[in-house]
Amino acid sequence: MTKKISVIVVCLIVAVMGLKIARKVHHHLHQPRLFEAKKIGLADVPVKHGFRIFTASSLDRIFQDGKTLEKPSFSSSVSLASAKNAYESFQLVIDTSREQPGVVLGFSDLTEVKTGAKISRDNFTWRVEGYVPTIKPYYPVKFVGPWPDPLIPVKSYDIQANTTQPFWVDVYVPADAARGDYTAVLTVKGLNFPPRQVPVKLHVYDFTLPTESHLKTAFDFYGQNTKIRYPQDENESASTLNERLNDINDKFIIDMLKHRMNPILNLDPTSQVELSGIDRYRLFGLNNFAIGKYGGTFNNNWPKDDTSIKALSLTYQTYGEDLKLNNLLDDTYIYTWDEGDIGNPMIPKLTAMIHHAYPGLKNMVCYHGFWDPAQNPDWGKDIDIWTFQIDDFKEDKMRQLQKRGMEIWMYISGPSGASSPNLALDFDSIGYRIIPWICWKYDIRGFLYWCVNYWPFVDPFKDAHNSQWDQNGNGLLLYPGPDGPLDSIRVENFRDGMQDYEYIQLLLNQLRILHSKGLEQKYKEDFDQSLKLLTMDDSIVKSMWEYTKDGDHLKARRNAIASEIEKIQSLLRTP
Repeated sequence: MTKKISVIVVCLIVAVMGLKIARKVHHHLHQPRLFEAKKIGLADVPVKHGFRIFTASSLDRIFQDGKTLEKPSFSSSVSLASAKNAYESFQLVIDTSREQPGVVLGFSDLTEVKTGAKISRDNFTWRVEGYVPTIKPYYPVKFVGPWPDPLIPVKSYDIQANTTQPFWVDVYVPADAARGDYTAVLTVKGLNFPPRQVPVKLHVYDFTLPTESHLKTAFDFYGQNTKIRYPQDENESASTLNERLNDINDKFIIDMLKHRMNPILNLDPTSQVELSGIDRYRLFGLNNFAIGKYGGTFNNNWPKDDTSIKALSLTYQTYGEDLKLNNLLDDTYIYTWDEGDIGNPMIPKLTAMIHHAYPGLKNMVCYHGFWDPAQNPDWGKDIDIWTFQIDDFKEDKMRQLQKRGMEIWMYISGPSGASSPNLALDFDSIGYRIIPWICWKYDIRGFLYWCVNYWPFVDPFKDAHNSQWDQNGNGLLLYPGPDGPLDSIRVENFRDGMQDYEYIQLLLNQLRILHSKGLEQKYKEDFDQSLKLLTMDDSIVKSMWEYTKDGDHLKARRNAIASEIEKIQSLLRTP
């Protein structure tokens, strides 16, 4: 009996100790892992007039107390590298113990050091980073409180005492810029201190990114939400209001395209009014959009009975014919169904009706998980694009669908608590940029996100809890400015990831040319090195849930790809 009691006591002690260890582990995993910015990498940055100025990477998330999420890349200067027709970003940070009113950033032209070629200072854009308070969500985060996210254009800015204030700087490299090494000077002015200068270096690669992306994207914009943030003025007529809202919506869509995010649109191809903007949107990179007024965007609002479904066949036949006539068929899809149960009998009815109406039309569906043809062989045979939720990834099941000729896309919705990247506000910045790299690793051809302007419940500048769920900034990537969109840190980093993807595509195309010309063996060393760079090894992406958190490492891979593009271009020019 005594022995049994002793065993029980020991078990209880072990259990209690295990609970304590578990609590410690949980505490470690769920507490913010912040690095003190004022103690890392700033030994050589002097304090003058009660403050210091330094620069940071676009992937550093800098809080008002000077802390960051990961070890930052701070410097006293700026060093960038970029393709043509591309953007590069960095942060200028002021860490001050005193109030600093009237802060302004100015730029000189970028000048190539050998030839004197110029890139105009007009290609620089600077904005102040705003902070949005977050709530404690159901998923683990590193910090709860004011997060940097909205990028706000200002003429000058007053910095409060005892604050670390970052400014976001973009430089656009025009398509006609000359290759070379450029320098410029960033000048910081304020009412309480003499001008301070920060040197800027920019290497321009000898290739140009296409405006149209190779990775398809589908981001929904809720035009009906615009009126909430841009209400009718007191003396504004209904028609004037409608015209103003249409203009604002158009600005949002163009801004999305500039960040390589295709709007879903859901156009009626028979409406010349709705089609009229497509040619203009193409100039900004549109290459993919949805058609029709039924489907996933509209909460799967299809008719329920077979007769009504069959009656839609003529509508979709007309859609297909008009798209073919306008040379748009290959660039469109129908967002046929969103989530629910795999095996739902409605899906084969709808997808078969659409294919029967016009075989060239493409059905896209979004689901948690994957259809298993072995279990239900006929159910998904008329689905053209399968879009899976990132946390439900199963590579073997995905490969089965790819072998059947199905195009695979991926989507991200609410944070799951897993370590997969998410576009919500309170995540590491590198998670926004890594998404296209993950798509490349697994041959995923498209990326979908449910909304960029979900703001019906809160002022998004004052509250990140923008939905009925305990999440921060999910579905809200663009902010409502005075007369149009204001960008976020998230869309800037996503755009940079999409640009990275174009570097990959350019190098891949060079390898195809080498192969087609029979030069693969002649330049085997460069060919093999390029293949190695294009292989997403574990140091970049190991899985959907494991990827590098080191922004410098990611940029180094992209720059190595760029150097190889230039090298093979040079080889191909050799007679």
